[in-house]
Amino acid sequence: MSGCPGCGLPEDYCACGDTCNDVPPLQIALLLHENEPARPSNTSRLIAQLLPEVTHTFIWQRADPPENLVTMLNDPRYQPWLLFPADRPELEPRAKAYQATEGKIPLIVVPDGTWKEVRKIVRKSPWLNELPLLAFDPDRRTRYTLRRNPDDDHLCTAETVAEVLRLADAGGAASALDQLLDRFLIHYHAWKCNHPIPDNSV
Repeated sequence: MSGCPGCGLPEDYCACGDTCNDVPPLQIALLLHENEPARPSNTSRLIAQLLPEVTHTFIWQRADPPENLVTMLNDPRYQPWLLFPADRPELEPRAKAYQATEGKIPLIVVPDGTWKEVRKIVRKSPWLNELPLLAFDPDRRTRYTLRRNPDDDHLCTAETVAEVLRLADAGGAASALDQLLDRFLIHYHAWKCNHPIPDNSV
């Protein structure tokens, strides 16, 4: 059974929907650990599928920073942010509340992988050291059940990006991403259990 190029699930369990007409006023740079693209539980591809006009995908390798992303970070047109929790004392000074700067395009860098891999990406990428950490306090628990998270308030990649979209006043895109993630989770569990997709799949 071949995999869908959009959501990554087997085609019989494809969860893809339409792209979103609500184009958010920002750019998203997905920085994937090299192990992440092969995982069917990856949710970054949902973001790329839903918001192709603003999403850029890069593969992280410690000794070979993605040149195109580094170029974007140095481009004065952009206002870069790193989407990573300031949960260690040395990171707290970098945490900033989201605020768009007039005349600049917010560029949200989103490391993706397991929690261990994401922490490694941030720790081993000195070219990310100057970026402010996008600080926010989500008011909901994760509903992502495909991997073990350290805490219920640690959201998966798609959930976190949906929260950022709300901060950027792109509520339509955030709701569309939430709906796509919910459908993906339903289809994923049906696939893993070898069950048909439920009739109430969103």
